[in-house]
Amino acid sequence: MPFDGIVARCVVEELTKELAGGRIEKVFQPEADEILISIRARNANYKLLLSASANYPRIHVTSGVKENPAAPPVFCMLLRKHLSGGKILAFEFHDYERIIGMQVESANELGDVSVKKLIIEIMGRHSNIILVNSENKIIDAIKHIDSDISRVREVMPARTYILPPGQNKTSPDFLDPDELVNNCLSSQIPLEKYLLNNIKGLSPLLCREICHRAGIDGGTPAAALDVSQQASLRLAAAGAIKEISGCRFKPCIIFEDETLEKPLDFHCMDVYQYQYVKSLESMSKALDYFYTARDRSERLKQKKSDVLKVLSNAIDRCNKKLAIQQDTMREVSDREKLKLFGELITANIYCIPVNSKSVTLLNYYSEGGEYIDIPMDENLLPQENAQKYFKRYSKAKSTWMYTGKQLEETRKELDYLESVLHQPEN
Repeated sequence: MPFDGIVARCVVEELTKELAGGRIEKVFQPEADEILISIRARNANYKLLLSASANYPRIHVTSGVKENPAAPPVFCMLLRKHLSGGKILAFEFHDYERIIGMQVESANELGDVSVKKLIIEIMGRHSNIILVNSENKIIDAIKHIDSDISRVREVMPARTYILPPGQNKTSPDFLDPDELVNNCLSSQIPLEKYLLNNIKGLSPLLCREICHRAGIDGGTPAAALDVSQQASLRLAAAGAIKEISGCRFKPCIIFEDETLEKPLDFHCMDVYQYQYVKSLESMSKALDYFYTARDRSERLKQKKSDVLKVLSNAIDRCNKKLAIQQDTMREVSDREKLKLFGELITANIYCIPVNSKSVTLLNYYSEGGEYIDIPMDENLLPQENAQKYFKRYSKAKSTWMYTGKQLEETRKELDYLESVLHQPEN
């Protein structure tokens, strides 16, 4: 996601104008890695969302509503203790890093006033929300990082808060376009990647945008730029830097197609490389719209996946049941032969020797008048053999009728499930 250092600066500018001087009324933790703070500022109510989600870390004002757990988590209770009723003094932003701090002045149980800072680090799967005191000591964090997880930087209660290791890049505030172009001529990596590796706070989206404004393919090796492309890159880089330094932000959302239903990306600067772009009046509204749509899409995808899993399991179960029922039907398909054996034995009962293992009898039901071999149980009398065949016939007939009904029901169920299987896609 392009929540880069430039977007972070834009968000801080907006939050400072909207929320600085406001009072914290309530703190909630609707998700394990998400905090929602109710703030009263400038005679209006706001909800500030801080998310340390690995996929969608962010901070912005939101209008969304989420259900809170019945029992607030420990970190939520701690924030309530330290921040409830507090006054927001300022929002901090550090050198185009995706680290935003909110200074809060609040009183403790004894009435002593102190300043604490709630810090959100927007760093993908390393994202975190950390509360520190006036001495820069960590009070607690939504995610604990001990020495077993990271030897570089611990995030644990009572430890001193240390900024994540800095990047060896140039800040947009001190970037010289001429020097940028001259240095890139000695690099063989793609221009887009060169910009990403050398300018602090830029996302791949913004790097592609600078290349697009310059009319250069982002995959072109930096060293391969001709004189005309070098001049275009200088102008494009200078223009982007001027927009960033002057906070000339224009929040927007990029969509996949003309329906403007599926958001693809967002940014706080004009984006010309995409056709379907919608401008919004604030970065918070852009972020809230984008992530709400993404969250809805993810939840829909998850629900669809759950439904498809249930359907798939049901179809597999039906197919297995169908195979068993078809095998059963095949096993009793010769049931009429059992009835015939019983009737022929009964008709010839006085001429069948006792203890016979088999007997050959005239099949008087056949037009050809052929003889048929009938297996016999030598331990049973001819009459008992006939009764045995009649019992087997009766059982096979019942099985055929019962299984036939089940088979029809299973086929109907399978047809229904297979028709439903296509509906979640639509």
